[in-house]
Order: sequence, then C-alpha cells, then structure tokens
Amino acid sequence: MKPWKPLLATLNPPAVSQEVKDGIARALDYLREQATPRTPYLSSTLTPDDPAVDRRSAGAWTGTWTAPVDPHADLPYTPVQLRGPLFFPIVPGVMVDFTGVVDVPFYSMDGYAGRHDKVDPEHPGDPEHDIPPEYIDDPSTHYADGGVNWGRTFVVGSVDGATQFIAMVQPNATWSARLADPPAGAWSFQLVTYAVEADALADTNRIAVGHPWLESERPGDVRDYYSLGYTPGTAQFSGVTIADDFDTDGTVTVSGTVEAFTADPGRTYQVLVTVETDVEYAWALEPVSGAGAFSIEKEVPLRQELPDDVVLGAVKLRLVEQVDGCSVRVVGQVWAEENVAVATAWPDLRIEYRAISYSIPAVPTAIVPAPLDGTWSVELQPPAVGRVSLVDVNTKRIYGQWTMPTGLMRSYIVPPQDAGQNTTSVYYDGFMDTCFLYDQAVALIAFLQAGEQALAAQLVDALLAVQNPDGSYSFANNQAALGEHNDGFIRTGAVAWVCYALLLASQARYSAWFAASPNAAARATLDYILSYRNAIGLVKGGRGQYVAGVLDPYYLIPWWSTEHNIDTWWCLDLAARLFDEPSYGEAADIIRASLLNYGWDGADGIFWQGGGHGGDPTVNDGAHALDTHTWGAALLARWGLHEAAQVSIDRAYAHYYLTDPDTGLPGFTTFTPDDGYPPETVETVWYEGSFGMVAALRLQSPFKANALLEALVAGQRDDGSYLYALQTDAVNDIHPWPCIIAPAWSILACSGAGTPYRKVLWGP
Repeated sequence: MKPWKPLLATLNPPAVSQEVKDGIARALDYLREQATPRTPYLSSTLTPDDPAVDRRSAGAWTGTWTAPVDPHADLPYTPVQLRGPLFFPIVPGVMVDFTGVVDVPFYSMDGYAGRHDKVDPEHPGDPEHDIPPEYIDDPSTHYADGGVNWGRTFVVGSVDGATQFIAMVQPNATWSARLADPPAGAWSFQLVTYAVEADALADTNRIAVGHPWLESERPGDVRDYYSLGYTPGTAQFSGVTIADDFDTDGTVTVSGTVEAFTADPGRTYQVLVTVETDVEYAWALEPVSGAGAFSIEKEVPLRQELPDDVVLGAVKLRLVEQVDGCSVRVVGQVWAEENVAVATAWPDLRIEYRAISYSIPAVPTAIVPAPLDGTWSVELQPPAVGRVSLVDVNTKRIYGQWTMPTGLMRSYIVPPQDAGQNTTSVYYDGFMDTCFLYDQAVALIAFLQAGEQALAAQLVDALLAVQNPDGSYSFANNQAALGEHNDGFIRTGAVAWVCYALLLASQARYSAWFAASPNAAARATLDYILSYRNAIGLVKGGRGQYVAGVLDPYYLIPWWSTEHNIDTWWCLDLAARLFDEPSYGEAADIIRASLLNYGWDGADGIFWQGGGHGGDPTVNDGAHALDTHTWGAALLARWGLHEAAQVSIDRAYAHYYLTDPDTGLPGFTTFTPDDGYPPETVETVWYEGSFGMVAALRLQSPFKANALLEALVAGQRDDGSYLYALQTDAVNDIHPWPCIIAPAWSILACSGAGTPYRKVLWGP
C-alpha cells in the first residue's frame, strides 16, 4: 500500500486575507516594541538621534530630551517613593513586601552616621578631624544630636493612622518592610527622623519629613509615580568658592552667599556640604542665621586626589531646614559644582550615562549637566549596553530614561495588579525585563521568514553574547544586562530552539545578514545538547531545579521530554545537511527510533509527553499535551508518516479545540484533564499552541491551516499582541497576559501555500 498523503496538500489554497496580512504587520511592530527596554519614569523622554547606536558603538552618543512635566502636579511633594507593591489597593491578609527609596538628602550621607562616626586617632575628641568610615563604630552618632550630625531617617507605614511598621532608610536611600498579614484600610508612608537615640528606641517625638505618601492620592500602578515632585528651584547660593588644596595649608574653605529665603519661626537652618563620588557624602553641616555671606573652614579633606592627579568628587551645597537639629526640608535650589560650571545648562538637572554589563557596575560612568537646549551627548563605553537618564541633581530622582536595545525582547507585559504583593513572586516587577530564550528563538525564525534583516541581526548578536562558555543557554536573560542570567537553570528544549534558529540563520540565504556567523555557536550548542543523551539515545531535560525557592544548579534532570527531543531532531537533521556531517544524521536517526519505540502511545496514536521520571528511560509519563499532538504531527509528516500525523491532528481537535465562553474566540487549550492533568485545570484558548496547530496543518491540509489562521487572528489586540491565554489557569501557571511568543508564532503560521512567505520553520 502506498504511503497516504492527502490530496489537499498538493493543491494551492486561496491567498490569506488582507486582515491576516495586516495582523502579521502588527505582530512585527509589537515584537519591535518589546525589543525596546522599558522605563517606569514618565516625567520626561530621552530620544537618541541615531537609533542604530548599539553596545558596540564608540564615540559620542547624542540625542534630545524633554523638560520634566509632573504628571500629578496637583499633589503635594513627598520625599518617599514607593516601588513595591506595584499596585494599590493592598489585598488584606496576603503577605506584602513594601520597598522604596527616599530623596536625597534625606538618608545617611556617610554610612549611617554622616560626617562624625570615625575618629582620626591622631586627633581624638576633635570632630573637625573625623574622617569617612569603613564601618560603624560609634552608635551615638546615628542621630542628629542637636544638629551636629546627619541623623537616621525612617519610613513609618500606617493603615488608617495605625502604625504597621517602622523601616530604617539604608545608606543607599532604600527601605523595605514585610507584613505577613496586612490589614484592610488606606495606607500612608511618612518619612520621619528622631532628634536622639532614646526617642527612636521609644518611638516618641517623631519629627516628620515632608508630606506622606498617601494611597488616597496615588491608587493604582505606583510606577506611574516614580517622578513626582519636580519643580525648578530658586538659586539659593551665589559666589561660591572652594579652596580645597588640602596638601598646601592643611585646610579646606567653602564660602559664598546664602540668598534670601523665608525662615520659619522656631526652626533653624544649616548649610549642608557634600561631596559626590559614587554617592554623596556629608562633609560639613554649618549653622546660618539667615541670608548673607558664609564661610566654612575645616582641617578635613573635601576631595580625594587619585594617584594620576585626578580629583575625585563634585561638591554640592544645600540649605536645610531643621527641627530640633533634624533636617526636614531643603530650601531653594541645590548648588551643584558641575552644573554651575556650565552656563548653558540647567542648574539642577543632569544627564547620567551608565555602561551596563556583568563586568561593569551600573553606576554612572559619565555625568553631564543637562543643556538648556534639550540635547544630550555622552561618550560611549563599548562593548556594553548604554543607558542615559535625566536626573534631578537635588533629589536624585530620575525623570526619563533610554536604554540601548540589546536585541532581546521582553517576553511578557504583566499588569501590575497581577504582579503580586511580595518579592517572592516570580512575576514581581523584575519579571517585566525577563527574556525567555525559547521566545527569542521563535522570534528569530519569524524575522528570518519575514525578511526583517535588522531585527534578526540584532537578535543574533544578542544570542551570541549570552551563550555560556560550554555552548549552553540559560532559560532566560535580563533584557538590558546581557550578562545577568542564571546559568544554573537550563532546559534542553529551549536550548534546542535557539540552536535551530541559529542553524537556520547560518544558511546561505541569510548568512550575509550577520556580522559574525552564528554557525560556530550553533554547533557548540548542539554538541552541548547531545551531552545529555540517555541510555536510549534521547536527550534528558537539562539541569537545575528550585527547592523552596533556592536553585540547585548541579541537579541533573532524569526525565526526558518528547518536545525537547522533537526540537533536537530538527536541529540534527538540519545540521547534518548544513555541515555535511553524518554523525548528526546518525544521532537524529536514534532519536527517531527511540521516540517511536518509547515515546509513542500506540493506543491513542499520539506521542506521550515524556518519560524517565522514575529513572527508567523506557517508562513513559502517561500524559499528553497539545504540543505533543501538533509538533509531533509536523515531525511525523516530515518522516512521511502522514496517516499518523492526521490521527494526531484529529485527536487534538477532539480533545483540545474549544471556544472561549466570554469572547466567542476559538482555539486550542494547552492541557486537559482528559490527558493526565489535574481536574482543576482550566481549559482555555492558548494562542501559542493554536498557531502551532496551523503550522502542523500546513503539511496535511493547507486549506484548513489558512481557515484556522483566519479565525485566530481575530483574537489579536490593537497593539499587535495576543494574550498568552484567554483565561487564567492557576494550577498550570497560565495567565491572560500580553506576550511575544504568540505573535511570533502567528508569523510562523503565515507561511507556505496561500501566504506571502515561504516556509522556514520545519522546512525540508
């Protein structure tokens, strides 16, 4: 009997509709947008003149910026910035992690204690000779003590006026607190300080610093409020001179004029002098009675001179208002040495450039006063991802930001109300910068198919940068910091997808797109995958597992996955042809034989999900999933087993196809209790897998493939994205969040007969 092959597969179906073509264009736009790093800072925008500048570029990086506009100018200024939880109101009774920062200068300016906490052994008892600390050795200096020290500050969290926590502000301006069982009610966060240690220990005589952060004023996504409070200041100092040649006469003198200000009766005022290196450090706190000349002379170095005669540190002056010696307000505008030296720059705004790399700390490598004409220019530090920020010199608030695209695309957009209230949630704020490597691989194949050379080149460059020395790839990366990833958590299926995408990119029709050939990386990756083969020739799952939230990077996974081995087979088949190496073909043949012998469910005519969980690789897991039907059908068709492929597709339609009850949109669910998943599993339309069915149908019924494609595109959102799924399936960690994997698969599904694109994925 001749091998069965459907007649429809030999015919040309009608062309897909304009709606499908428009949907593909929107999907590409969405992927392009997700390649742009996010910023939560909304008061200002920074835009580079040349968007093609990347981490390999050198020389000047230039652009423009817009003046900060306070999005909530009607609200009073508060020195407290709340960064977590991401969304208010708080869910009562659910553990919550509060995190945030406070504005400069309302945190310790020199360790915890300010300027007087390490004594010069040659001048004991003389605070004029105290020097910056290496550690804290005098707890009595942690408080203002009448205004001679820069005291500690604290954030008091309250619900309906009842105190829930008091969190000390750390030297880096951050604060945090955890509540296991938060009560219902409206939250407030007040920055406070205490005059003396006894008051702090008893929590009496609190001295409030500024307006509190009130939930009633700022509900919803708190990231919208990172940039509150910018107001151009009035110059508070003039005629400032700094005579800091300490080596010549042993003294440093800072002098100038305090401009007029309105003093509040009962309060005192001091000039705070700081020197900024990595952060600001307090150097002097000098009382003034009002406007007029001042002069501060100290036998303490103001700045450090490095061996190459480079002077380190820029001086800042602030007039601070005090209550019982505790600073509660900055009066007027900060005097910033680097800004006043540039007449064409704002006195209180600057551009900071950071080179972000695992080998370069994310601290400013360039600080430039913000020009009045709204331009910016910084010198790049390749090869590293660069970031520019518009920063308030006085408070250190960031108003706008631009980070160089790395080529990696953010995998999800998680609504803030879904991100959880505590940092133990994987979906906390940092998850928004996560780029899953499987998603990147599928997107790369989509770019190859759609002829998007620039996007493909940028992504290949990023994938080559994040490859581990042993040829592997971590399961996910941070979008901006290419070196930040967990190389102890590896899954062979995701690695195989990256390998397959790089192999496709190595083909002659694409190889000229890339500055560096991806084939060496692809070969190294494939060899790494093959190191995980078990006794029956299938590749095991990888390494690394989390136990109680802690990763064991040395744990070797005993089980094998059908999906992982399908992915690996496509890599081996392509590599054998691409490199003309029979050993790859032989390994592919072993995987084929083992999948048919041990991974095949003869009763249902479908692949098992995997096996080997108990250590015996010949024992299957007794479960199925949509991908073992669809990816399995594509593989069976490639092997010429068209009847088996059709059985697999038909079974998927019988058990996995559904219509969403809320929207009426059709598609396929990921899992079903019918095939070994928990009874609590929510069967919901899953777009990644549904488009995967379109790709599987191409080899069987292009008419049916295009019809399904037309139906699925109806679920596309206006921004070009698709939700990962239409309903929440908590037991299987499936959520209705915008993602990149679904639009990437929609592009792959639009290929072959009746579409504008030739078939790239799972091609001959």
